[in-house]
Amino acid sequence: MKINLVANYGLHASSLTLITQKLFLELGKLMNKQKSFTIAATMYSGAGVGDVNQHYDCVSIPNMGGYNFPPNSVTTSRNLFVGVVGIDEVVLGRKVFRSDKDWKRYKPIIETEVKKWKKHVKKINRIHTSTISDKQQIIDYLKVPEEQIDVIPYGVDHDMFKPAEDKSKTRKKVCSKFYLKNTPYFVHISETNWARKNTIRLFEAYKKARSAGIPHNLIVIGRNHELIHKKAQEVSGIIMCGYVKEKRMVEIIQGADALLLPSIHEGFGLPLVESMACGVPSITSDVFSPPEIAKDAALFADPYSVSDIAEKIIKFAKNKKLQEDLSKRALERSQYFSWAKTAEKLLKLFQENTENELDSDFNTDYDLAAYRTLTTVCQIHPHLKEQSRQDLLEMDYVKIINWAVTVGLDDGYVKDYLIPLTKWLEERYK
Repeated sequence: MKINLVANYGLHASSLTLITQKLFLELGKLMNKQKSFTIAATMYSGAGVGDVNQHYDCVSIPNMGGYNFPPNSVTTSRNLFVGVVGIDEVVLGRKVFRSDKDWKRYKPIIETEVKKWKKHVKKINRIHTSTISDKQQIIDYLKVPEEQIDVIPYGVDHDMFKPAEDKSKTRKKVCSKFYLKNTPYFVHISETNWARKNTIRLFEAYKKARSAGIPHNLIVIGRNHELIHKKAQEVSGIIMCGYVKEKRMVEIIQGADALLLPSIHEGFGLPLVESMACGVPSITSDVFSPPEIAKDAALFADPYSVSDIAEKIIKFAKNKKLQEDLSKRALERSQYFSWAKTAEKLLKLFQENTENELDSDFNTDYDLAAYRTLTTVCQIHPHLKEQSRQDLLEMDYVKIINWAVTVGLDDGYVKDYLIPLTKWLEERYK
């Protein structure tokens, strides 16, 4: 079986990008282990009709975020699998848009895309989503038949996200970075769409909790709108740290007492799982996916009630035993999620629902997949240094994939890389 993962690497650093990266890596590992299929990647813009039909048994778009229907270039493929990551814009409309202006702009686009789903969904073999909650929304709002949808939870990198060896030491280190007294703190993972993340209500709730005497600061991670920065300045104890690299983000989470994520909508909620893997519980929304993901490892609040969010924050902050119990449950619950499990389930989905496979020989196809992967690597990663090019020539397939998903985006020097890579393939497989 030949599998093509269609990826939009032009996306900013986000959950959607992370999903594609992790699945690409784990499927590559399975390819080398099973030797029964090949996995290659194609840029979203390069997924031409002829290419996907001629060279692949199935095409997977693992991260169709929101309401968008797959483009015509892939809907004619022999077997198409689509991962839908939340349709909050369809379900909640104006509530998840920052302004009336934004909503007015996107509403007709959303309506058009929803019509496409209803009309052309039969072009897709199977649709997979990460929660039962999302599955029901896809059925209700996109009118996809229930039997066409599979629930495959996303994972977490347990090698990266794990409890701090010494939590008090980690907390002290984080506080020192932000010139804070060594006091406990909460963490909030935000984004530019503060409406969906419910950031303004969170700030109001946190202000109430501070007035009630809780000592916790609130560290906010992520790029944010200018309005949110202004709101943060009005509340004592809020630290806006902007975008941080993954290593620094993990450290901040590890030192926190809890993640505050009272979102209006979460399709899956990767921050929930990542925090749980660090032994850090959450105060999160009581609607959509968070109760399904966190279960008894979190406190749940009405995202539309500032008072309820504040009450849950105060309850957590003033009860040490509750903190310890939820932390233990969070770590236990996180073990249910792994990217390896996600990839295994996804591969099974492909294998059981792919028809009319092309004739293939693994050894020959492996070469082609390797070449295509290397080509993709060249296209999607910036600032490739001379030493990195040389290192690449000595990598096996898994290492190539690992390198590909961790370095960067398009740097514009594709042709310069293809010459030595072609030579490498010729020498390796002569």
